[in-house]
Amino acid sequence: MKDPRTLYRYFLYASLVLIGIVIGVAVRHYYHMPIEETINIVDLATLVVTVFLAVYIPEVLNRKSEVQKDKKDLIEKRIEELQSLYRRVNLLIQGEEPINPKDFLVVQNILDVAQHKLETLITLLTYAEMHTSFADEINTLRSLSKQHQELLWVQQEPKEDFTYPDDIQQREEKLYNKIDKATCLLIFKISEA
Repeated sequence: MKDPRTLYRYFLYASLVLIGIVIGVAVRHYYHMPIEETINIVDLATLVVTVFLAVYIPEVLNRKSEVQKDKKDLIEKRIEELQSLYRRVNLLIQGEEPINPKDFLVVQNILDVAQHKLETLITLLTYAEMHTSFADEINTLRSLSKQHQELLWVQQEPKEDFTYPDDIQQREEKLYNKIDKATCLLIFKISEA
């Protein structure tokens, strides 16, 4: 099944051709204008090329802009997923309740998933061909993510009612805010690319 937009375009082109034919027949039938019976090959070639370019160029440009837009949408969606992972960790760490062993494992797992999502995001940015360098943003996000993971990493699984010390919670909150700011700025830069 073809895309409805593509079908609409074909319908529009066919309609324009039919309207042109109807207008040509009407003009020839109702108005007695002197029409040259011979065909000038240069004028005919010019007409064909003009019609071809009028249809082909917008199609190609439209397709390329659609592909670029789809790439940007995919990358922005991945950034939002990354932001939500870091937000979930932040909520677990900053919560009033002590962290039970299950929540602690969830935090460690989310940090691992976030790290892999960040690497996937970096790969997408590398191959998106946006003609913009994201090296500074990538380095910033990698550094902040590594600091975040190292800050919250605990060697042994904690016992019941574990809480991170207050200084760790404060540093985590600051790192989370920096990560959130860096990802938002990355979305802005992608939108402008």
